[in-house]
Amino acid sequence: MNNMTFEVLLEQAQKLSPSERLRLVELLAVTLPADFVQPAHWRAALKATYGILADDPIERPPQLPVEERDPVE
Repeated sequence: MNNMTFEVLLEQAQKLSPSERLRLVELLAVTLPADFVQPAHWRAALKATYGILADDPIERPPQLPVEERDPVE
């Protein structure tokens, strides 16, 4: 399939209603090989993303003071 055919196909798909697009995706997903559809092993996924934020660690800012409120009666 050339790029122009894909673009025309995409334009046509975007004209469909959301439910029709979902049905199209479901029909296309059925045609994929089983090993492509199945999720990767969780350990492999973890190793692939491990350390992605190593240069930008998550830090918790200091806690703000507690606001005084009326007592609950």
